[in-house]
Parts: sequence; C-alpha cells; structure tokens
Amino acid sequence: MRPKHILVGCVTVAFAAGVALAQDAPVGLQTGPAAVAPHSTKNTEYPTSIPEGTSYYIVQRGDTLWDLSGRFLSNHYLWPQIWDANKYIKDAHWIWPGDPILFPKLAVVAEQAGQAPALPGPEGEGVGAGELGAGAGEPDTGASMLGPVTEEMSLQCAQYVVDEREDESLYLLGSELGGDKLALAERDIVYLSKGSNAGVKPGDLYTLHHSAYNVHHPANGKKLGMKVETTGWAKVLVVTENSACAVVEQACNDIHAGDYLKPFEKVNVPMTVRRTPDDCCTPPNGKVDRHVVDLQDDATIAGQGQLVTIDAGTDDGVSPGSIFSVYRIMYPSAPTPRNVVGEATVVSVRNRTATAKVTYSRHEIVVGDQVELR
Repeated sequence: MRPKHILVGCVTVAFAAGVALAQDAPVGLQTGPAAVAPHSTKNTEYPTSIPEGTSYYIVQRGDTLWDLSGRFLSNHYLWPQIWDANKYIKDAHWIWPGDPILFPKLAVVAEQAGQAPALPGPEGEGVGAGELGAGAGEPDTGASMLGPVTEEMSLQCAQYVVDEREDESLYLLGSELGGDKLALAERDIVYLSKGSNAGVKPGDLYTLHHSAYNVHHPANGKKLGMKVETTGWAKVLVVTENSACAVVEQACNDIHAGDYLKPFEKVNVPMTVRRTPDDCCTPPNGKVDRHVVDLQDDATIAGQGQLVTIDAGTDDGVSPGSIFSVYRIMYPSAPTPRNVVGEATVVSVRNRTATAKVTYSRHEIVVGDQVELR
C-alpha cells in the first residue's frame, strides 16, 4: 500500500544504493564527511555526523522517501533495505525535515535490484506475493521484474531466534472461558497480567509469543539463542489497574495461557529480483559463509516456500533482501565440490541470526547445510 503524505511524509523507502553508489552518487545526493545540524524531529537518535565517503540526503519539507527513491534510485519499491540502513528511524511511516537519510553501499540484493525497472501499473501489481521463484524445484531462468520475497502475513507470523530471552512479564493469564478452552484462537477474549499501572491502554495492539527451545549451532554445538514462536496478536479492549481484557485479532498458531506480549511492530516485506540460482559449477565467492541452524515449525526438512534460520545477521552486514545460496559438501573427507541445493532470501534480521525464506530448492534443505551470501 502506498504511504500517506503526513507532515513530511511517510517513510516508504527504496534502496538500491549498492547500484546507485557503486558508481558515482546520483545528482542531488551529498557525500560525507559532514555534520548534521540539530533539528526538531521525533527520530531523536539520528546520526550527528556522516562518515567519509557515505552518500546522504537531508530531508526537506514535503519530501517522501517513496519519491526520493524514485528520484535517486529509479525504483520506488525497495524501502526495507534503506530503512534497515537508517535504524534511527523507529517508525517507517515518519521522517522529518533535517533528518539525514544515509545511502551506504550494501553488498546484498541491491546490486541486482537496481537492474530491474520499476513495477508498472498501480501498486500491488507485478509479481504476486510468494511467487519469487518459478515452480517448486524449478529455477527461474532469466531476469524478471521486482517482487516481494513473501506475503506479509507469513512474515508477521514468522518464528525467530534471539540472543537472550525477551521481556516476558506481560503475558496471557487465560481466557474468559477459563480452563474449558486451552488452545485459543481468533475472536477469543483473553486476560492480561498487567493493566494501567504498567502503561497498558485500550486500543493497544500486542503480538503474542512463546519461548520454544534453545538453538545450538549444528557444527560446534554452542548455544546461539532462544527460538521464539509468534502465536498471533491481540487488541486491548478494557483496562483495570492490574489487568486488562483483549481480543485475539489473528492466530498464527494455537495460543495458550503464558504466551507473552510485545508491542505490535508491522513487518516490512523486502523486494527482490528473480534471478538464476547458483549451481554446482558456480565457484565460491568468498563472501559471508554460514549455516542453516533451525527450520520453521520444528520441521526436519525444508523446501521452497518455507522459512529457515541462518547464523548470520547485521553483525555480518546482512539485511532484509540478502540472498544466500544453500549448499552442502557431500564427501567432506575428499572434499568434493559443493552441491548447491537451494537458495534463501533474508526477510528479517537480528544481530547474529536471520530468518530467510527458501525461494528455490532442488533438494531438501536440512539443519547443518551451509549458506553463502550471493
């Protein structure tokens, strides 16, 4: 959905900066080093200086980043990458005059995405949600236009891995049916463990989560973090001092008493260009090389359309839209050339891990398979 023009405008941001800045910066962008002038903004953690060699733009009244991306990058649709590169922007719907928008070079999907023309026609037309690859097990054989990596609902419901347990102090006490109903679903009325004394207000929207199990690295056995399942989200209806009543608006999985709540954050679906996957004849490129460490829904194998967790994150320069080839060495003692079994595109990222959607598979993908950043 195209952003609204409110105040300075909605931050719908495109980012093909890897292309735009691999050459000369587009006319209109400035290049650091530079100091950012103090200004009135709700994005109070904006950088006060621009690093040397980094291209940037200072927001002017009336700007929207939808329009800026069209002006500088010739494509309106790659907003998740640029938002990820400007983490001080807390809400992707707001930028303010004086805010600096950085356009650093990202060695991810941007270099490919910049080769695609903007999607024709009204918003929402083009590649259908979840149709990034060709048929199951069938590689896309040529360049194609830009499309979303996945549909919004599956990403909003995605599981993830955190380094440390999250704040679980706000949780579901149970439902209005008491013990008569254990697995809760949409439209069920539930009770929360905190109320107005903890800042809970009518109309607040919260996602529901469940800490599942510890995830360990398949190669060295070290703990990577805690697997968290997203079970749905609920909207607060009535609040008392020490409790609240809410309605389940969406169930991703069965919801149970004890599931904890976090303020709802709308996900941003990355956009990429379909491309021919690597194969056994594609040599390693020496970029980030990591592993598949977990599969969605505790599955034993994964294929096209499923989500996996890899042990690479923002600490490795990974961002939404990064594409990884998935491979394994069939006979490590030899070792034999790598066998490319699929491809996965990052849809959300944390410091040390990322959730990726398998966008192409020629064999099953399992925990322990290796991944290499394309």
